[in-house]
Amino acid sequence: MHNLLQRVVIWLMFTFSVPVLAADWVYVVHPGDTLWDFSIKNLKNSEHWKDLQKINSIENPQKLQPGTRIRVPLAWVKQTAVDAEIVALHGDATLTRPDKSVHKVEVGTRIRLGDQLDVALSGTLSVKFADGSVATVHESSRVQFNHLSQYSDSGMVDTRFRLEKGRIDTRAIPAKGAGSRLEIQTPSAITAVRGTEFRTSVVESDQISRVEVLEGKVAVKGQSTSRAIPAGYGTRVEPRKAPLAPVKLLPAPVLEDIPAVIREVGWSLRWKQNLKAKSYRIELSENADFDQLLWSRVTENRQSVLPDVVDGTYYVRVRGIDPLGIEGLSGVAKLELDLHPSPPFLLEPANEEVFRSKVPVFRWSKSMQADSYRLQVSGTEDFSGTLLIDKNTDSQVSYSAEEVVDIGTYFWRVASISASQEQGPFSTVLQLQKAPVPQAPELSVSSEEKQITVLLAGEPGQQYQVQVSEYPRFHPLLVDRIVGPSEFSFDKSNDLQYFRVRTIASDGFAGPWSATQQIYPAQNKRWLHIIGLGILGILFF
Repeated sequence: MHNLLQRVVIWLMFTFSVPVLAADWVYVVHPGDTLWDFSIKNLKNSEHWKDLQKINSIENPQKLQPGTRIRVPLAWVKQTAVDAEIVALHGDATLTRPDKSVHKVEVGTRIRLGDQLDVALSGTLSVKFADGSVATVHESSRVQFNHLSQYSDSGMVDTRFRLEKGRIDTRAIPAKGAGSRLEIQTPSAITAVRGTEFRTSVVESDQISRVEVLEGKVAVKGQSTSRAIPAGYGTRVEPRKAPLAPVKLLPAPVLEDIPAVIREVGWSLRWKQNLKAKSYRIELSENADFDQLLWSRVTENRQSVLPDVVDGTYYVRVRGIDPLGIEGLSGVAKLELDLHPSPPFLLEPANEEVFRSKVPVFRWSKSMQADSYRLQVSGTEDFSGTLLIDKNTDSQVSYSAEEVVDIGTYFWRVASISASQEQGPFSTVLQLQKAPVPQAPELSVSSEEKQITVLLAGEPGQQYQVQVSEYPRFHPLLVDRIVGPSEFSFDKSNDLQYFRVRTIASDGFAGPWSATQQIYPAQNKRWLHIIGLGILGILFF
């Protein structure tokens, strides 16, 4: 009697309600369908076929018209567990099953109700759910899968999981019915969506959640308060507090010019500064969907050197992060990298080193990717025009550049060549100077009774080293001084003295010594004194 009364109530409710109820599944009849077969396959209780006949006013349950729309209360529909699947992976991740067993994740790994997913540092992966929605889980994240089910063959999927820490990017397909649900819980918020693209993150230390909506709209709930966050906005949710009112996302950074093919070692990605950005996030991926990241970092600068990856096509995106920690829209670019075999490090000469009398000897490190090397030396920094040296040095990692003779500025660089004869990019460019040997200065010497005065003529700022000794080998020294263009005086000795001078260049290079000059002692009258004493001795003794 009770079941009969329940059926009557349901029949009356649906008979006099024209609009589709929120909790209905609307099924479109296919050729060959019968109400009985449909009920056996899709309903928890097959006897509900009679109720379906009544509420949908079906005259012949054995002969349904194809294309007819049948309303089915969602509460009657079978709900079965359904797996999710790992569809992309970079780095390491593990699944902990309900029985506490731990399994290493691979592409194709199935995720079931109750599983816990942990993504390692520098790892990233994408999970595809039964309805086609995809969640990309980033490094150092933990996710608990609380509910993974679908309503029979309706296409409606109920997906609920909890982000304990880390970051997730979600691309949810549009809902296929009232039973469709995609819900992400964090320690401080619940985010519910029905077909959108958005990001969710939670910091483990303070459990503050952030949600950024890129397409569609999401409902974010915290402390019994729900806010609708539209595309282009984000929110921040602290534990036991309501979500902040929608905050407009920072605009996508404008990336500066990117070469068609990047061959410059140490090339930096640059973008225009946004004064409202506290920092920036940069991410690198092999595909435009960014469903797995090869590399990610946060920087306060407005440029970043990319990691060392194999040559090929990549995609990079950059977005600003505001003072609330809410990440903005992304500037995206395609990159073509051709950086291998990697060039060696240039060891010597040091950048801007000056050579005068010596022959420059170029030395560089041995690259593990190189079978031989190509050395170039040019008189122009861009290596345009005729090269002074353009030589394959085979496996040698040094070269004595006898060709560098003329006074001037030179630039040099080295590239690695693989065993297959593929040449990689050139190294950074270093500079050297070929300068003249400083000549001995012009000088004039004047002699007085007790002093020698030397006038050193030269350019302002020039320096000279002056040495005076009583020995032709200049050891020991009476005078050893660095002086500028000026007069320089020193005392005469009672013995023969030797004098020399040389020019000191601005880089400290000392030129050759001048010819050694002999300085005769002042006239010595001591012999008269000795003779006088002798005469006095004769007279008095």
